[in-house]
Amino acid sequence: MSYLSHKFGAGQAKPFRGTMDRRTLLRLGALGSIGLSLPNLLQADTSGHFDAMPSFGRAKRCLLVFLNGGPSQLDFWDMKPEAPAEIRGELSPIPTNVTGIQVSELLPRMARQMDKFKIVRSVTHPCSVHTTGVYTMLTGTVHRTPKVDQNRAQPNDHPHLGSIYARSHGWCEGGPPFVTLPTLFRAPPVTGIWAGQNAGFLGRRFDPLVVHGDKQTTAFSMPTIELPQSMGVRRLENRRGLLAQFNQQFEQIEQTTMLDDLDVTYEQAYQLLRSRDITWAADLEMESDQMRDGYGRHLFGQGLLLARRFLEAQVPLVTVYWIDPEPPGPGGGEFDSHGRIFHHLRERLAAPTDQGLAALIVDLSERGLLDDTLVVVMSEFGRSPRINADAGRDHWPQVQSILLAGAGISGGTIYGASDRHAEEVLSDPVTPPDLAQTILHLLGVPSESAWPDLDGRIIRACHGTPVEGLIA
Repeated sequence: MSYLSHKFGAGQAKPFRGTMDRRTLLRLGALGSIGLSLPNLLQADTSGHFDAMPSFGRAKRCLLVFLNGGPSQLDFWDMKPEAPAEIRGELSPIPTNVTGIQVSELLPRMARQMDKFKIVRSVTHPCSVHTTGVYTMLTGTVHRTPKVDQNRAQPNDHPHLGSIYARSHGWCEGGPPFVTLPTLFRAPPVTGIWAGQNAGFLGRRFDPLVVHGDKQTTAFSMPTIELPQSMGVRRLENRRGLLAQFNQQFEQIEQTTMLDDLDVTYEQAYQLLRSRDITWAADLEMESDQMRDGYGRHLFGQGLLLARRFLEAQVPLVTVYWIDPEPPGPGGGEFDSHGRIFHHLRERLAAPTDQGLAALIVDLSERGLLDDTLVVVMSEFGRSPRINADAGRDHWPQVQSILLAGAGISGGTIYGASDRHAEEVLSDPVTPPDLAQTILHLLGVPSESAWPDLDGRIIRACHGTPVEGLIA
């Protein structure tokens, strides 16, 4: 307990001694809010030192697959066939293409690709409700109220890892650094999007570009950006230059939410209009029927295929959220199976997951993208070892299994271990701050990166430490 308390304490955002007064901060922000100088504001951060480890920056891009709801470690990646029936459940393990590694019988396609994955069986944190678990895993910062639900996104939230990357590296060749699909996750009882999915205190300019997917048609749509017929790209460039000159007269005006929102919308529209690669990548009709069928004609599978296209178009970080392909029915939505868990796994959850992830890893490998693409498959937490009275499993943040692949990570391996019932971490615990710092390290984000929050306090992007056993 003392170990975890120490690690989670280190993961909290702590201000440095130096601070800027709010007027100074606002004056600096005014350039961004009305000066239309986004390229300058989004240029790479150079304030931190670059880590000396050879693995620093080894990943040129990252795909973060988030299986909302909390898949059961005991029924997917960390099965306990020797445990009592009320622990092990109804499913049996099957061998994989790696001697000594087994996974669930519901994952036959993934079993054939396990030589490309590292299974991490020892992720642990204290956040036992969905919203704080999502926040903690996506930001690498343990939520300040780990057991309190109804946490919607707030301006002072810690930023998503994609927003941290965007703040550190900026827009490359006119393309967005951070894309999310098929939506920003939202569900009752929270009003609005859940915390941890956007840029938080870094500001809206570092929010993800959201590419929306339709659950029924599995079609995706980019944000609507249209030019009048009389407005060509060259004319747009001229208008933009004139507007920038005009805005120089207002450099002393303090930043306002309205102006900042307008600036962000304008700049994102401008950058996307100039980026032919991104608009090409967003068109799934460019893919063959065979490829689309291979991923699965459901929102999750098509989302993973679209994510591969964005990675191929040099988008550095893409997040794909799980959205149920079919109505969940009694027992819970997404992977949140408080009742009838084996029914839900068999009928609606396991098959699309197995198909989509297996197709993705084969596709990335065959295209030569896996060598420098980091793939992370995770959720907000695991599920309780003991099956409850409704034939389901409940929230269990004490133990979660995740998958890592690509970017030089050794596949066909296991890191960490849970105890005989997958109830507690037995060895090599991995906390969200350390996992986040490992991901940022591989993406080339300096470990000392820090930026001002809304009150002018300088906040570290992450307080974790890269885990060498995950990188190897």
